[in-house]
Amino acid sequence: MSFCWSFSQRRAVLPLTLLVATLQAVAAEKGGDGNDAQPGSGDPFSSKWNILLGAGAINGPRYPGSNINFTRGFPAVSATYGRYFLGAVSGGGAPAGLGAYLVRTEHWTVGVDVGGGAFKPRRASDAPILHGWGSIPGTVHGGMFASYSIEWLSVRGAVSGAGHNEGVEATLGFDANYRVTSRFTLSIGPEVTWVDGQNAMTFFGIDAAQSKIAGVVPYRARSGVSAVMGQASARYMLTNHWSLGAHASYGRLQGDAANSPVTADKTQRVYAAFVMYHF
Repeated sequence: MSFCWSFSQRRAVLPLTLLVATLQAVAAEKGGDGNDAQPGSGDPFSSKWNILLGAGAINGPRYPGSNINFTRGFPAVSATYGRYFLGAVSGGGAPAGLGAYLVRTEHWTVGVDVGGGAFKPRRASDAPILHGWGSIPGTVHGGMFASYSIEWLSVRGAVSGAGHNEGVEATLGFDANYRVTSRFTLSIGPEVTWVDGQNAMTFFGIDAAQSKIAGVVPYRARSGVSAVMGQASARYMLTNHWSLGAHASYGRLQGDAANSPVTADKTQRVYAAFVMYHF
């Protein structure tokens, strides 16, 4: 079992997505993640509701490439029933929505999700160069995610697409998980983010109209690896229902994302802390 917190171009400013895997991990640790059936039963999905409620605070860049951080409190809700889940979407590109697990075994998890975010990934007021460009609006995201876990190691990946010219984003990560005590768990690992040309242009490119407004030359951002990061998470079960958690990630923008005039800081950091209750 693993839990991970993902930094990416869209997700750095969407706190609910940072909670997703941890919410699911708490349920899994308690045996209530929808995978309660015994091996060989033929049905890996529980027929009961499992609900997690959480609240916390996050500190991270205002937009991908920003050198100014924000701090924001947030709520989070995750509910599962059988193969379906609602609220914080596990593993994929949607910060809040619904989805379904297609495969769930002792080692493999595969699923699909669709949803959207309440926050704009970038606002025109976030930096002087962006003034007059208009904000990048929140939009619908949909995708597919998968993970493979064995003993202390987990490998995970996700591909998601979005509207409003946000294009396609894919992530691949590894997590080393260590149970310090029966209640205290640590996780650490790297992650790589790849984006298509449409996504790169939306977040880091400068077209002719934007060039004229900002007084800078046009900049073409192309598809490729856009970020490499390392992250660490900790979770402590206070009781059978209450838990505390913390997360820190350190990422470096790469390629055209790093070299863009929109990027004020190639280094991106995210910190978060939260408390959750499992019903």
